[in-house]
Amino acid sequence: MLLKFSVKNFAAIGETQHLNLTTGKARGKTGHLLKAGSQRALKFSSIYGANAAGKSTMIRAMHFGKNMIQIGSLDKRFLSINRSADTWKEQPTEFTYTLFLNKKLYEYGFSLSWQDETILREWLVEKNSKLEPKTIFIRDFVAEQFELNIAAKNSDVVKRLNVYFEDASNEENLLFLHEINSQKGNLFDIDPSFQYLKTIYRWFLTKLKFVYPNGSDLGSYSFLNYPDNHDKLYRYLSDLDIPISKMSQVEVTIEQAFWDVPTAIVKEIEAGLKNLYQQQESKDGNPISLTMRIQDNYYIIEANAEGFLNIKTISFTHGKFGTYEFNEESDGTKRILELLEIITSPEQDVTYVVDEIDRSLHPLLTEKLISMYLDSETPNRNQLIITTHESRLLNLRKLRKDEIYFALNSNGQSQFIRLDEYEQDNTRTDLNIELAYLSGRYGGIPTLIKCEDI
Repeated sequence: MLLKFSVKNFAAIGETQHLNLTTGKARGKTGHLLKAGSQRALKFSSIYGANAAGKSTMIRAMHFGKNMIQIGSLDKRFLSINRSADTWKEQPTEFTYTLFLNKKLYEYGFSLSWQDETILREWLVEKNSKLEPKTIFIRDFVAEQFELNIAAKNSDVVKRLNVYFEDASNEENLLFLHEINSQKGNLFDIDPSFQYLKTIYRWFLTKLKFVYPNGSDLGSYSFLNYPDNHDKLYRYLSDLDIPISKMSQVEVTIEQAFWDVPTAIVKEIEAGLKNLYQQQESKDGNPISLTMRIQDNYYIIEANAEGFLNIKTISFTHGKFGTYEFNEESDGTKRILELLEIITSPEQDVTYVVDEIDRSLHPLLTEKLISMYLDSETPNRNQLIITTHESRLLNLRKLRKDEIYFALNSNGQSQFIRLDEYEQDNTRTDLNIELAYLSGRYGGIPTLIKCEDI
């Protein structure tokens, strides 16, 4: 799980800003908390602020860091430094993630030069229950400090690790965390004592998921594939006033599914499925099944070594008012179905990051969706971070003070302040936070000029 994210010199963010998901001085609502060793972590965090205050910048910074780790090198096209002063061009951009994985606490980070397009520093630190640090590796090209402190048991593995580290230390545009996880044969199988390097890397790739207004790591609606899960979905949809009473799988032809997709692309998809089947073939020879969004439609595709077997889509029955295809549903219904994955997915230890969660949703639906997540009937160790304008959530009967952030922008730089940090944590529990926020007590709202003031 994510305990803390910090970033410096990225777009609207200049000086280092933090998103802290460990508990503060707030009390109560213990169901909103997760145990993380000697600490407690938050299952939920929300960021409020005016347009252009920097809410989405924090999300994009977190995502940029993930992409860097996944690719392994810097792509300047997707990096944006702070532009409030020319001096920021010469200063490093820095990303730091504090994680709790397999009962261990890790801090991983890297800094880079926008001008030179190089990585300046990369480090991984393990912290014990007293938060005392132990460096696993550090690559500092500025101070010329290169240390590798991995206690592998196999002597051959030790030699290989040192070679990989030395090679990486000669490359100023490569991340070692990526390199050690890329095409290194059976290194982790030979000596599992440093499997944590793979665990950390895989967390970024598979457990940190982003949802944007016009793009998403979700959206495959894979949870619809499991009929045993449908009763729960119907209850959730009913609670959200979405009048779907039945979901059915309907077979379609390859031509119907891929009617607007170039033939070459269809062949690539089929070849990829064949390859995936060969890798995951079960002993009984059952086909693989996966979900796919094509244009504005949703499909369940089964395939084996021969290629496509069958393709189905989902139809939605609205009681006595008819049956509709996925592409005929409203944007709000599609959005709800997408976000329900966060609540209904059997996955564990996932950190979902949703920018503008209230997009296409009625305010009451947004409020209800968050309540469902926080009061889920199936306990999990997932986390949800959102940006939103939905002030109805600003209620201390619903949220803890440490679950609320406000983003402010002054002189071209964003600042993020958690509610429990305001006024030395003297905010009264009976205070109407929504009203106080909208009246400007915490900043983060637009400054509007009324017609009568002109």
